[in-house]
Amino acid sequence: MIDLNDASNANERLALEIFKAMDDGRIVDAIPELTTPDFVWSNSGLPDLKGQEAVVELLTSGGFSNEIPILAEMTHFTADLVHIASAGDTVFTERIDHHWSADGRDLMTPHIAGVVEIRDGLIARLHDFYDTICYTQEPTASQPGFTLAERHPERV
Repeated sequence: MIDLNDASNANERLALEIFKAMDDGRIVDAIPELTTPDFVWSNSGLPDLKGQEAVVELLTSGGFSNEIPILAEMTHFTADLVHIASAGDTVFTERIDHHWSADGRDLMTPHIAGVVEIRDGLIARLHDFYDTICYTQEPTASQPGFTLAERHPERV
């Protein structure tokens, strides 16, 4: 899970805030707060999402499951931060993302090197680089502590 205390400066904290919003299931509400209107979200093997509206539209209409069928059962998300570093307005993260089903199966687990570009105190670009083999991985067995009821009882 993302801990905002892992940030060593304001830009790193802002970068972690977008991943924390994903962890907390409030990414749709966080996009206008954390990103520029022309925000670009790039993921390996997928078309770029350009603009806050495009991101919110995708997230509210099935998310990435339209492009990645394994995510059709995804109900929640967590990320494990491995490393974070920054230089000026660029933040680099190494993460392991987890895309969970309601019953606690980890559907897809990419190991990601991400770049977050900051402009005027907001995220202008998030570019995640990973091996797209994860799009066809086998889900894990149910993991204790990661069911939807355990992670987000308010949504059950």
